[in-house]
Amino acid sequence: MVIPSLYPSLQDPEVYPNPDQFIPERWLDPNGNANTNPKNYLVYGSGPHRCIGQEYANMHIGLLLATAVVMMDFEHHRTETSDEIE
Repeated sequence: MVIPSLYPSLQDPEVYPNPDQFIPERWLDPNGNANTNPKNYLVYGSGPHRCIGQEYANMHIGLLLATAVVMMDFEHHRTETSDEIE
């Protein structure tokens, strides 16, 4: 049994500049490094062994986020500890 570790493939600085930073915009450019190296994004696998539920999972995540935005109150209520940094 082979169990690949996803961490090294998602932390490759040649593909993902500043890999330790949360930069979701890196996926918006269709010609950017993140989109031109699909085999580095192993969350759903790659090639003939790619997960057949990838599109379903992505749509489900989008629907879940949309439902959360509609149903939740994202207003921040300030407290005495709101400005404290841990």
